[in-house]
Amino acid sequence: MRRRLVLPLTIFLFAAMVSGCTTADRQRSVEKAGSRNDEDLLAAERIPGQNERFTLKALSNTPLETPDLNNRFWTRIQEMFQVKLQAEFIPLDDYDRRLRLVLSSGDLPEVMVLNTIDDSVFNKAVKQGLFWDLNELAGNLSDFPNLKQNISETAWKYTKIEGRNYVIPRARPLLDGGLHWRPDLFNKLGLPQPRTLDEYVNSLKKIVDANPDKRYIGLHFEEAFFNAFGGFETVYNNEGGLVYKYFTDSYTEFVKWYRHVYSMGLMSKEFAILKGSDKENMFRSDKALTYFRNMYHSYTYEQELKKIDPSYEAGVITYLNGPKGHSGEYGMAFTGGFVIARSVPKDKALRILHMYNQAAAPEVTDQLLRGFEGIHYNKVDGKRIPTELAKKEINNAVMQIFPNADDEWQKVVNYTAPKEWNDKMKTVAQTLYEAEAKIDPFRVIRSETWLKQWPKVQDDYISIRTQAVMGLIPMEEYEDFVKKYREKPEFKRAFKEFADSFQLMMN
Repeated sequence: MRRRLVLPLTIFLFAAMVSGCTTADRQRSVEKAGSRNDEDLLAAERIPGQNERFTLKALSNTPLETPDLNNRFWTRIQEMFQVKLQAEFIPLDDYDRRLRLVLSSGDLPEVMVLNTIDDSVFNKAVKQGLFWDLNELAGNLSDFPNLKQNISETAWKYTKIEGRNYVIPRARPLLDGGLHWRPDLFNKLGLPQPRTLDEYVNSLKKIVDANPDKRYIGLHFEEAFFNAFGGFETVYNNEGGLVYKYFTDSYTEFVKWYRHVYSMGLMSKEFAILKGSDKENMFRSDKALTYFRNMYHSYTYEQELKKIDPSYEAGVITYLNGPKGHSGEYGMAFTGGFVIARSVPKDKALRILHMYNQAAAPEVTDQLLRGFEGIHYNKVDGKRIPTELAKKEINNAVMQIFPNADDEWQKVVNYTAPKEWNDKMKTVAQTLYEAEAKIDPFRVIRSETWLKQWPKVQDDYISIRTQAVMGLIPMEEYEDFVKKYREKPEFKRAFKEFADSFQLMMN
């Protein structure tokens, strides 16, 4: 197999994402809006001629508790948009399964949020005409300037399906996810902040061994670590097909590494069945030492840990160096998006789109994230100080209902945290820029054949990968499995489609 770096694609994406309206421009817009009181802002942002409240049935997810749509925050938000939400919030861990069931039934809510647009059931539903084609509904979005200008061209491009826009992208910045770790436990043993995967794993082993009563889980199975083993590189077969990452030699080396980590006693025996919420709860309750998620969650984790012991700390590492790269992960300008069911009448679909356009104004996005002055924050010496109510009422569930304007710091700052904490986290987040700016190409390229064939193999693959990591089978058995499917005609066809998709992106 032949390797090629994906640097040209990365340069293109990076340039596209930082072009256009800058964060400073948007911040000035937010500050200008902040000079008006909330009532002025509410009135100014309402859609002209559309002051009648409408009902909206939505299917969404929430990583935490289900929000109370009758509390002060959600009541004011619904006033702002002149909407009465009838939203069903599904726990994040179960959302994709539930979404597939809804899509298969054909009985759709009016709007839905998508965690990914690569789901085979969703793509089938698009082809069946179950969602509004936004190009048909809204043309070039000239009547929706916030959606057009404040969500990057990159996001609109890479959420297209067969050349058409069905998805309103959920805008996301370059600085997003990070490795959550426990600097207090490292400091206690005199261990420096690690710079490499090996340093991190060896330090985790020392911490676990030094605290036998805690029975700490050092780390979980995390795809993000694969980036340090060549996950940013493209691998072509002899037919010119772009081989999916699970079937590459680099991924086999990644599995071997995890086999070693598991043998060190750093992983849970149930690692393969742990959900995201399980991993998160283990970290925030002092049972695990590692977790991957958006950087801004670090503040919440530290507050939870300090309830157990005031000396506990949480931190973020943006990347660790490995044998063939680094573990840092740049955002992709979007993550999933929103779709409008075709069963919604055109007039109402346009009303929904106007509401989404309203939400994508920088000053409105800021309000969705921070709440309302005098209720969720107070201004003291020009600084916004969050209230206790903000901590109870505001979470990112609102971003699973409404689109947002691009913001460099959206996934870095925590709007319930003090300014000093946010300033420190911004400094930490920017260390990612030290790492080479590459991306996983399979986050943006697609293959119809892969969407059809992979679900047939996925469970078997995960099973044999799990057995390989746990040392239950020889690595040769895992390698034979990978080689077998890599050579199957249907997967070679998928690899060729991936190569064509990649070339299309490059052009």
